[in-house]
Amino acid sequence: MNIRFFALASASVLALGVVGAQAADLTYEPAPVAAAAPAAFNWTGFYLGVHAGAAITDFDYSSPDNDFPGFSDDNTGFLGGVQAGYNWQFDNIVVGLQTDFAYTSAKVSLNGFDGEGLEQKLEWLGSTTARIGYAFDNLLVYGKGGVAYGQSKLELSAIGLSADDSKWHTGWTAGVGAEYAFTQNITGLVEYNYVDLGSQDYFNGAVSSDLTSNVIKAGLNYKF
Repeated sequence: MNIRFFALASASVLALGVVGAQAADLTYEPAPVAAAAPAAFNWTGFYLGVHAGAAITDFDYSSPDNDFPGFSDDNTGFLGGVQAGYNWQFDNIVVGLQTDFAYTSAKVSLNGFDGEGLEQKLEWLGSTTARIGYAFDNLLVYGKGGVAYGQSKLELSAIGLSADDSKWHTGWTAGVGAEYAFTQNITGLVEYNYVDLGSQDYFNGAVSSDLTSNVIKAGLNYKF
């Protein structure tokens, strides 16, 4: 009886030891957590930026009184300035408003054989436009259109004398572009715009000047 009891007790202790050892070998490993997908870029918000490029400008002249035949000249000048705007995004559609203002160096100089000369410079160029585009996450392609304006100075010289007159031109603009978000705050853009600034009369109507320009530019925006 004692031998049988001793054998049963020994077997029980041995079984408990084996089970305990196996349990000690088990370690708890939590299930891996799936990494959250990066949030899609949202274009809604206010932004400020800078841009630079080229203004290929055509200067057309005529005389309201037909004192001389019409003529034209063109020039490619540097363009650089700032822009500000606000976008609203609805699913993949992005609409917005933007105003930009830029310095330009586009000018023409015409000299006659008798010492007469003409020089005209497009000094500033700006626009206020509406934009509408389609967003492929952080890539936005868009079209735009609106009002364009700029200041131009025309200088005439003859027999050693010169005079100048400055006018503001207003007209319209339309263009296309693409903008890419490098981060949640920094975006870059490339853009083409056709600008028609209309005609203005200089020197009390002696000369009429019509200005159009093809603007190609690249820029950076900071989105708030």
